[in-house]
Amino acid sequence: MESMQGHLLSLPLARWSAVFVAAALFLLAIERSFGAPEWLGLKRGGGYTDLALTGIAQDYPRALAQADYHLASVNDRTRTMSGDWLMHNISARAWLTRARLTGSYEDHAAAKRSLEQAFAVASPGTGPHLTGAVLAFSMHRLPEAERYLDAIGRYAVPPDREEQAEVTAIRGDIALYRGDYGGALAQYDAADRLAPGTSDFRRAIYLSFTGRPVLAEDYFNKAERALQNPTRHARGTLELQRGILDLDRGRLDDALAHFRRANEIFPGFWLIEEHIAEVTALKGDPGAAQTMYRDIVRRTGHPEFMDALAEVAAAQGDRKAAEHWFSRAEAAWTQRLQAFPEASYGHAIDHCIAKGDWPCALSLARRNHQARPYGAAKIALAKALLGSKRTAEARAVIDAVLATTWRTVDLHLTASEIYSALGLAGPAAEQNRLARALAI
Repeated sequence: MESMQGHLLSLPLARWSAVFVAAALFLLAIERSFGAPEWLGLKRGGGYTDLALTGIAQDYPRALAQADYHLASVNDRTRTMSGDWLMHNISARAWLTRARLTGSYEDHAAAKRSLEQAFAVASPGTGPHLTGAVLAFSMHRLPEAERYLDAIGRYAVPPDREEQAEVTAIRGDIALYRGDYGGALAQYDAADRLAPGTSDFRRAIYLSFTGRPVLAEDYFNKAERALQNPTRHARGTLELQRGILDLDRGRLDDALAHFRRANEIFPGFWLIEEHIAEVTALKGDPGAAQTMYRDIVRRTGHPEFMDALAEVAAAQGDRKAAEHWFSRAEAAWTQRLQAFPEASYGHAIDHCIAKGDWPCALSLARRNHQARPYGAAKIALAKALLGSKRTAEARAVIDAVLATTWRTVDLHLTASEIYSALGLAGPAAEQNRLARALAI
């Protein structure tokens, strides 16, 4: 258990949280409702596209090539139909499709620009409000997402049942990330009454947060069965989520098996590969993990993985390499925090913690908690308070989480560390026991 505790309390990477979950929800909602990707059958110069750009992509490079081709085609049409807000909406969704592949905040920014162009030409009371809600939620801008949903509620002609279900389910997502867990479930129930299965993936996420990983996996399985001709990306995403369930419980061998299976389903996807690298490091092979992380950094430029490289180097006593990667990550985080603050807070906290920069961690944790006061944000705030020697405040925050239905190994181990710092041996031992029980 000590090794699991070290893993969960010092891990430099915050998993892709709401950004990744929102992207996965967008992916699964599209595939559940419409089946095959919308680029199938697009024409080039009067003929059909090359075979390499049609059909169900077998791997990440081809999926990205398809997304890029689709974007080029859509943008060509948008330039000739610039007064049609629907075309700008299609462009925004194409950028979101690319964003869920790349994890690039720049792709999200491009989607935002397409949305702004759509609203600039849309008649009052119309426009791509649902796409706007998805984008705002993915960037952790909950009030903005809610405003888009409220606009849909004022439509003169109500949307169809499936769109109403998605609107209701997103309201549940917003409630979840505000810490209103009962409200989230109520919205998910309402969404499923409108369109059964809308909330299956969401329920799995909720259950993973509330200490029921086995039932969460059942809902991931149910979500997969509901997909019509699912892409490899969707199937790989679901297998990745199954692995995260095990990783969060410290079950490294089971997690690695899921991640490798996900990589077989959708090879070349950096998000799967970084989880393999993470487990590889945790299982005691830092050299192999570093090789994987360096390749992922080269391909993505994401600072989370620069921090991971720094953390692995520091654990090996290589201070020079650690400082190099922390410095590179610092520059990237500075840019992200300026451009996409709400979406960056939660991840940048881990950078500050890994460096031992507690004023930075506490400042970001407070802002992250203000944006999304759910369990994970409160735990991050408690860790930052503990590291800042504000132990009594840390206890108040962690006790508030324990008073809710949020139940994760990370919660109990963080509570144990806080109680130990306060000299409360009995409560600390009990929290360790609860962590072990969840990891079974």
